[in-house]
Amino acid sequence: MEFLTGVYGLFVREMLKWFRQKVHIVFAFIVPVVWLILFGKSFNLSYLLKAPVGVPEPIREAVQQAIQQMLLRVFGTLDYFNFFAIGMLNAFALFTSMWSGMSLVFDRRLGYLERMLAAPVPRASIYLAKVLASVAKGLLQFTVMLILAFILGLSLKPGISPLDILAVYIVMVSLMLALSAIFTATAVKITSHDVVISISNLVNLPLIFTSNAIFPIEQMPDWLKSVATVNPLTHSISLTRYLLLGIGKASAMAVHGAYLLAFTVGCVALGSYIAGKYL
Repeated sequence: MEFLTGVYGLFVREMLKWFRQKVHIVFAFIVPVVWLILFGKSFNLSYLLKAPVGVPEPIREAVQQAIQQMLLRVFGTLDYFNFFAIGMLNAFALFTSMWSGMSLVFDRRLGYLERMLAAPVPRASIYLAKVLASVAKGLLQFTVMLILAFILGLSLKPGISPLDILAVYIVMVSLMLALSAIFTATAVKITSHDVVISISNLVNLPLIFTSNAIFPIEQMPDWLKSVATVNPLTHSISLTRYLLLGIGKASAMAVHGAYLLAFTVGCVALGSYIAGKYL
């Protein structure tokens, strides 16, 4: 009971501290908006690949049909924005989780961490509260970005059910929990926020570009396919695309789900061990 009370109290503290930082919240949502609107819409291959103008209409229709068939075969949808938006929604979860350790660093530098360590609460509750707070922030951001993507033209699969939406949130919780656990654990002994920023910058883009966030795995070189298959973003994105867009094979979803679950359990176990030993 003491452990749960400590987790709850510290979790509320983290959320209140976040909500009071109005500027930080604004920028936390501006960056994903920039990716969705500027990059997602300007780099929409569905608009870039158009049949040439000025040719006979039968030829133009034949070329346009060939382009549409290619888009459907490669991306599973006629609108590349659908494919890209789902990938970016998962990438935003990565962005949010990467900064989960920053709060721990600042608490250490400002002296709050020493006070929490001296308080009559288990040390594990400090770590868990920060991880859960990061997940909660990520889910709020994910919800807003999903609504924005829908406004911008995201087309969900026909017959999508509330169970599909619930499953998507379970996938996102699993991904955020794993990433937050490991990134928070890496910050346990770090005293400089510059190190956290350097680690985040080192990890974020490689994880995105070695996943299927922007392009399908089938279009990658063989060596990159091997990297993409062990990237947790690839599995969460594949699950999310299947649940929201209907892209992918149902038989493959069990593999993606099992991998993501194993990754989450492993990250939480490793992060808890590191936090318990060094916090």
